[in-house]
Amino acid sequence: MLELAKALGLPYVVKKLVFGKPFYAPLANFTFDKTQSDSLLRPWPKLLMCAEALSSVVARRLKQRSGGQLKVICLARPSGSTRDFDLVLSTVQYRLPAASNVVEINLPLTAKNSQISPTKNRVAVLVGATSPPDQLNDRAARQLVKDLKQLNQPLDIVTSPRTRSSLTDIFAAGFGEPHRVFKWHPGVENPYVQLIAEASSVIVTSDSVSMLADALVAGKSVQVYALPHRLSGVQRLIESLYRKAPENWIFRSGVVEPATDRKLLVERLVMQGYVTWFGTSEKSTKLFDRRVDIETAVKAVQKLL
Repeated sequence: MLELAKALGLPYVVKKLVFGKPFYAPLANFTFDKTQSDSLLRPWPKLLMCAEALSSVVARRLKQRSGGQLKVICLARPSGSTRDFDLVLSTVQYRLPAASNVVEINLPLTAKNSQISPTKNRVAVLVGATSPPDQLNDRAARQLVKDLKQLNQPLDIVTSPRTRSSLTDIFAAGFGEPHRVFKWHPGVENPYVQLIAEASSVIVTSDSVSMLADALVAGKSVQVYALPHRLSGVQRLIESLYRKAPENWIFRSGVVEPATDRKLLVERLVMQGYVTWFGTSEKSTKLFDRRVDIETAVKAVQKLL
């Protein structure tokens, strides 16, 4: 949202929203903590941006209270139907039904990192966590360690806030010199951005589109490590229903949200020549240019205004 606001060149303010548990979008109007959140009282701006499910519920309510005068843009996937928003800027993994107000971009509008020549002949490995259908459990972590060791290159493995401590322990136990493992700790400066900038190439686990975007925007050659996929019985039922009827009322209302298909996004980037799958012989042929997505998003907003 900040990247888009800066690119538009319009004055803007940031409003912090706080929600109590459960973090379930259909209940967001009840769990929204007005005492801890920034004021949303009038006068309202001409344009309101929100991202994802919880904040989209609040934004939708403000639009209704304004009588439709407030234009609302949602990034990624809003809760419920996209029809309730003036513009939705999304990426392919959300598989939103096509509509005149839905504009698809290649990747999230991540902040630009300095594109510098690699200063070290090391590979940065960005490790996330389980995010259905991608599974990063202890077994998958041990397999990842085994596969990475086949590279015979010095590695910098950096975990994320979502990575369980037991998984981090597996990486720490599996790698010694010349490899390095950087555990994420709250309140401790993380070398994530620096490691990406310095690396000769980057490997990203398939659970995180944001990490993938960070690596590509930094101008790196990127491989995606495919984690095992698994959906529960209920998730498979939801997926089957969504494929057949994405406009079913349970999806339009936001009661149920289908799983994100990140593989779909990676496959598109592979076809475009921006990334490769880990373990394949192919090499990426192009560097990703974030300006294309920025320009697409800006034009869509300008058209709306």
